[in-house]
Amino acid sequence: MSLEGAYIVESNLQALKHYIYELEYTVLQEDYEKAKNISRMIKTTVSQVENIINNVTDGATGVYYKHINTIDFLYKPIDVPDPYVGNYLERYAESRAFDLDRAGAKEGHDEFWKEYLVLQANVYGLVPVDLISEMSMNQLMNMGWLRVSVDVLDFGNDATQMREIRAFCQQSFSNYVALKEEQTDATVVLSFAS
Repeated sequence: MSLEGAYIVESNLQALKHYIYELEYTVLQEDYEKAKNISRMIKTTVSQVENIINNVTDGATGVYYKHINTIDFLYKPIDVPDPYVGNYLERYAESRAFDLDRAGAKEGHDEFWKEYLVLQANVYGLVPVDLISEMSMNQLMNMGWLRVSVDVLDFGNDATQMREIRAFCQQSFSNYVALKEEQTDATVVLSFAS
């Protein structure tokens, strides 16, 4: 957390202490309308503190991001050291499409990926577990797909330049997909949880 963030958290904590004291006094006075207002201020202040704590700036690179969720995905591993040699990725894409069709998971896969534009990746076959049936998940796993927990990191709309995000991802994550969310124009990274 930055020095500025720590200062803001500290002042919000001081305000919380004050609000709690005020709430205690107000309840003793049986002024419940004022107690409701103080309770709302406490919730707002706690929310501000949570937002500051959840926002992370990587100390080494200065790249700003926020961890927003961890989701289970299935992914089809790449089984060669350099997938860019020859036509491996083309064969991989055909195999991935065949697997998804055969397992009845294509609709769930497509539903997820229509919302995003891939900016950069070193993982090419991902589908959220929640968007496919258990039978489809089991069939894909029998075909060699692996279940992984994926951290969803939000880099915002313009807080960080894409080249910095790319460099950060290459340096920080062994498996990731950098995406542009179509609806919000935010940059999101799916990184395999450690």
